[in-house]
Amino acid sequence: MRQYYPLTVSRKRFETQDSVRLALDVPEALRETFAFLPGQHLPVQARRDGNTLRRTYSVCSVPGDWPLEIGIRVQPGGAFSSYAAKALSVGDRLEVMPPVGRFHAAVDAANEKDYLAFAAGSGITPIISILRTVLEQEPHSRVALFYGNRKQATTMFIDDLYALKNRYPERLQVHFVFSREEQEFPVAAGRLDRGKVGELYERFCAGLDPDEVFVCGPDSMIDDVTAALVDLGIPAGNVHAERYGAAKRRGAGAAESPAEEKATAAITVILDGHEKSFEMPMYPANGDSNIVDAAADHGIELPYSCKGGVCATCRTHLRKGEVRMASNYALEPWEVEAGFVLACQSMPVSDAVVLDYDKT
Repeated sequence: MRQYYPLTVSRKRFETQDSVRLALDVPEALRETFAFLPGQHLPVQARRDGNTLRRTYSVCSVPGDWPLEIGIRVQPGGAFSSYAAKALSVGDRLEVMPPVGRFHAAVDAANEKDYLAFAAGSGITPIISILRTVLEQEPHSRVALFYGNRKQATTMFIDDLYALKNRYPERLQVHFVFSREEQEFPVAAGRLDRGKVGELYERFCAGLDPDEVFVCGPDSMIDDVTAALVDLGIPAGNVHAERYGAAKRRGAGAAESPAEEKATAAITVILDGHEKSFEMPMYPANGDSNIVDAAADHGIELPYSCKGGVCATCRTHLRKGEVRMASNYALEPWEVEAGFVLACQSMPVSDAVVLDYDKT
């Protein structure tokens, strides 16, 4: 099973008033373990006042560059992001799992590709890693970025983007769109919705035949951008999306009478060669519960991070039984066919379920 490693914060700086960039020092002995592809993310956790704070953040640096850097938007009520912004200091340690994720570019110096990228808010974090890597390592490829924010003051990595534009003026286009700030040209005002994407594409991408498109942002933005691109004739298979802040779906189960007896399932998990077992209600009687939460109720800690079906930290193999996933934004179709599931989204349908975390 993948594990957390203690990494030291070697640098901290605020990108905007509500976002921070952290550099994490990776010892030489762990650099192979923490090797990553541009666009991947890190599950991160910290111990604070007796509680474990856990989140997943995308890497914004380029493979081979050390230390690793992550970008964090401070969310209202966000326990980890508030801790990172207000309490975390250089020299402190965070527990970090090696990079994971299928949202990434397969960079090759021989490529001669045209890339498009659409980012909203902190969705720029994996995108800037992809942009920088492509520009540095694919000298014959070009990139066009469309980046939506509320206003310029809240725009993460804006200085990095201007620096990249100055360094690669012939190979990089950067177009900002602001929703809460008046713009000289109407095309630069609004949100990255379906209509705006069509307008931007017509204005700035006429005659372009993009090889790959990378999109990162919240649910609604992902759906709108993807639909607009497909409308424009770009094959859906060429559009790669990474969602953040995917809402955990509630109320998936049927209503239960207070007096109704709950059918239970026997859950067995295999971790590092050891078996642990517990029982939990079966779907639909279990309501909003999932295997990760039910395990925690029995003192068993299973790997997870986002709990939104996005990051794949909780990925495991269903060796026996049947489960129902409330959502899945992380697994490829072949993985589902091969029996892999997201435990944080899974509810038992059969009366016995065996999950194998040792199978990769």
